[in-house]
Amino acid sequence: MKKMYSLLIVIGLLFATFIYAGVYILYQSERNIPVSRDLTAADDYIKPNSIDEFMVSNLKKTGLPGVSVSIIKGNKVIYTAGYGNDSEGNPITADTKMYIGSVSKSFTSLAVMQLVEQGKIQLQKPVKSYLPNFVTEDERSDKITVTQLLNQSSGLSDKSFPEMSLSQPNSLMEEMKRLSGAHLTADPGTQWNYHNPNYHILAQLVEQVSGQPFNQYIKNHILTPLNMSSTISMTFAGNESEVERGYTYAYGMPIARKALPHFVIGSGGMISTANDMTKWIAMQNGDLKSVDGTPLVSPESLRVMHTPSGPDNEYAYGWEQDVLPDGSKRIEHGGTLFTYSSDAALFPEKGYAFVVMFNSATVTGAEQQSFIDGLTSIVQNKTPELGAPIGLIVDSTLGLLTLLLMMFFTKGVRSVNKWAMKFCSRGWFIILARNVPYIFSVIIGIFFLDALGFLVGGRDITWTTVIYGWPALLIFIETLAIGSAIILISRIFRLVGIKKRNEILINR
Repeated sequence: MKKMYSLLIVIGLLFATFIYAGVYILYQSERNIPVSRDLTAADDYIKPNSIDEFMVSNLKKTGLPGVSVSIIKGNKVIYTAGYGNDSEGNPITADTKMYIGSVSKSFTSLAVMQLVEQGKIQLQKPVKSYLPNFVTEDERSDKITVTQLLNQSSGLSDKSFPEMSLSQPNSLMEEMKRLSGAHLTADPGTQWNYHNPNYHILAQLVEQVSGQPFNQYIKNHILTPLNMSSTISMTFAGNESEVERGYTYAYGMPIARKALPHFVIGSGGMISTANDMTKWIAMQNGDLKSVDGTPLVSPESLRVMHTPSGPDNEYAYGWEQDVLPDGSKRIEHGGTLFTYSSDAALFPEKGYAFVVMFNSATVTGAEQQSFIDGLTSIVQNKTPELGAPIGLIVDSTLGLLTLLLMMFFTKGVRSVNKWAMKFCSRGWFIILARNVPYIFSVIIGIFFLDALGFLVGGRDITWTTVIYGWPALLIFIETLAIGSAIILISRIFRLVGIKKRNEILINR
């Protein structure tokens, strides 16, 4: 009877999970998606109505709250628009300000290349020669070149310098002091490791060589010349009132939150709009001139910024290059700032480029990637495929498993006495062997952050970032660990109690 009762509960939970996911998917498919076109232009095969149909359908399919997009060909703007709503309920437009995350790195690399062309920086020269205050606990850092910072092969990494776990600096000078405790994971130039402080150092380099604060340099030499009047460069995320709260997700449901406060200058500190980003990608697409006709950099510098130069053969200077299934190249870079995400992509053979920005960040990024893949298909004159609510499916599954774990552990605690009576006469080795799964689960809970960081390429993961990024996984893992610990402790105490009682009876 008890087994039948437990089976019915499991079936009920499974049914409830399907209902939960199904109702949410149905709600998303029926919601009204505001469309705010800003600019359209004639083109051979990019049709505004087709773009709208894909963007709206994919928002409904994936459940994302909002997105803005800009598409150009050569230096001509083809399309800019916004879809969905911000966290205050306002329609997303091509002028909605959003964090662009690590797409900001391409702005930093351009600033460096401008100074290279002026003869103030040499790419193969050690950065130490420009920044005497760049000192770490590893003497190999003296050999790190400017190029190695740009292509993420400096040897610095999250493994040896967990920048998110450490106390966050408030300025570049404080970041230089923080780096004094860093070690290198590998010799400079031998290993690729994506590491935001590489670009913090580059921001300090720009500041030192130009004699201007980094954010001011970006404004004076990039934003103003391109007439990007709605774009700003910031030092610390989470302090900007001009950007509405973005979204993270828990069990498939969007949660409006402010950006996670952390140091981002040079690595992820740009705020922009779809309209402003058309000017940026037009410049990156070969239209190198500012509004007054003066080139920002030479064609050769642009080529260098887009060409992989590190040991991974993909990463360039704030850009990555990959080869699409049809053999053509795509130069792109994504970015996420926990509540916002974005991607910029250039297609040299086709002449097209686009930027897509989201006021959300999902756990796997699969939902956002479906927009990137769809837009890539559109600029290649192919039919885009719709995505799926991967985060909802994964989180719903984790939620179900978490509830089943709770049931399992509740039953386990209730049967501790029966288990202890069965094994009280066995040796401790047998008892230990029967509890290995619980011991292993506790270890997973203790070292969860390290294991997750390893799975995502050695990136620094903190409790705060997991709470922001994937609360369903955190709750599942810690339920597994805490439940296992309770079972182990209960069994040990009960076994010890029974063994002592048996010894007393034997000695009477």
